[in-house]
Amino acid sequence: MRRDAWVGGVALVVWVVSWRIVWLEIFRWHHMTKTLRFRAPDPPAGIVVVPRPGWPVRCLRVAAVVSPVVCLAGFARRCRQAGE
Repeated sequence: MRRDAWVGGVALVVWVVSWRIVWLEIFRWHHMTKTLRFRAPDPPAGIVVVPRPGWPVRCLRVAAVVSPVVCLAGFARRCRQAGE
């Protein structure tokens, strides 16, 4: 299997999984808004720490944005090579 096909396949899997988790974060767990902004639950009374997204949420947002681009670029490259 060629490297391009392998990278495109992995990007497709990451795309599907990341958007499934984004859907869960937005509609089930309510940690993100529909505009992919982090929304933490209110901290307990007396706590003055400002909640910020951790590395899993940051990585999820990056994967949800980058993986479609990589997947579609790989698909376009394969279609262009098939036409030659």
